[in-house]
Amino acid sequence: MTTTASQPLVDPARLAALDWSDMPALHRPMEDLLEALATHPTWLNDAFDHVLATPELLNQCERLQELDRIVLVNDKASDVRIRLHVFTGSDFDRPHNHRWSFGSRILHGSYQHHLYGDYDELDTDTRIGTPALVREEVAGSGYVIRHTMVHTVASPPDTTSLIVRGPSEKNRFLVMNRDNGEAWWQYGQKDEKPEDQAKRRLGAERVEEIRQLLISQGCIR
Repeated sequence: MTTTASQPLVDPARLAALDWSDMPALHRPMEDLLEALATHPTWLNDAFDHVLATPELLNQCERLQELDRIVLVNDKASDVRIRLHVFTGSDFDRPHNHRWSFGSRILHGSYQHHLYGDYDELDTDTRIGTPALVREEVAGSGYVIRHTMVHTVASPPDTTSLIVRGPSEKNRFLVMNRDNGEAWWQYGQKDEKPEDQAKRRLGAERVEEIRQLLISQGCIR
């Protein structure tokens, strides 16, 4: 799974074969893919090398309110991306859905996962109540989640996870503040102003810091 001039980090056919319309059918191939990536002796390190050598990927690496995210793979044919998330331990607690479905595997640390339910129709007036399910996600565990699921997570700093996100299903997602009932739409990068994107970019130095963090965690050997 290492990359060369003619060999991508992940076989595009494997990404194209993922069935994002059927979560039960997606679970096993997603679990197998994330297991292979997380346990491969060189894959994560090779992926960091690739990001640092690829300006398009490096520019997609961002700091959000609750986490830093690194785009390791962006397969344009399937619109599937593989990302690394590093949670910053903020007090961020904003239930939200997503523009895409995804699979996740915790590499190091843990987080408490609150799932509120599946909402095919969601708007700024929707009130979601209390979580329907609370899980503790720990290192080595994983899951797949549909883009219509409303959830939130709380984690200690430096919890790391590997994400495989599917094709975009919509151009915006909803974020909610349970304390005051406020809700607002957020959009993908292509709908944002370039100056707003630039403010969030991690830069090569931070990406390298995250690689060193993964080495200290034993995720990169």
